[in-house]
Amino acid sequence: MRVRGYAPGTPCWAELVSPDVAAAERFYGALFGWGRNADGHFTLGGRAAAGLREGRAGSSGAWLISVSTDDPAAAAATVERSGGAVRVAPASVRDLGTTAVFSDAGGALFGIWLRSRFVGAQVSYEPGAICWYELATHDLDRTGAFYKEVFGWHTVEADSEGQPYFEFHHHHDTVGGLVPIDERFPPGVPDHWTVAFMVEDITAACERATELGGSVARGPQPASAGYYARLADPTGGHFAVIEFTEDWAL
Repeated sequence: MRVRGYAPGTPCWAELVSPDVAAAERFYGALFGWGRNADGHFTLGGRAAAGLREGRAGSSGAWLISVSTDDPAAAAATVERSGGAVRVAPASVRDLGTTAVFSDAGGALFGIWLRSRFVGAQVSYEPGAICWYELATHDLDRTGAFYKEVFGWHTVEADSEGQPYFEFHHHHDTVGGLVPIDERFPPGVPDHWTVAFMVEDITAACERATELGGSVARGPQPASAGYYARLADPTGGHFAVIEFTEDWAL
């Protein structure tokens, strides 16, 4: 599905920070069929699907999600007032737009994006494209209050195969998931955002990721919309994949 813009307060982009850009190109290109464009973005069918930039040598790969905004300075002030922190102050990225990186009240990193020439992900809800954003937290109440203050989101309990799960809603739109960190997660895992990509066959995607040098952190399991799995690329960048059931309506 082609995307032409994002309302303020809605997730709009995800970027991989990788210590090995060439290895990331090989892995994600083979897994999702991605290319690269002149802006350095991963592309799917010629449209920007996700970002890629070089991280510190020896570090682990990491995905960073971004939320659309119309006022980066005001967002930064609200983050600090709500118990978060500014990690990278608002700054222009060439003629593409303005970005900033924050941590929320539980320490999870996320970014914001004010569009100029570039709106964010130009494709969604098709195989190889972003289809979901999900936050895992140790404190549902504190985290929910933070994002309500910063973006106006509210949380709604969702049906999730008997497991506790919530959704972030922005006005009448569902913009992401919220899951408590419990026995489903490794001991000591911090609060964190995860970006999920749509696949046609989740079992095949897990097998292919392993063949390409990645790993399966959590094997395919039922979810309300189909099947969900968590993977890691060869440098440790964690992400998720979702196979939607045929009767699930977008």
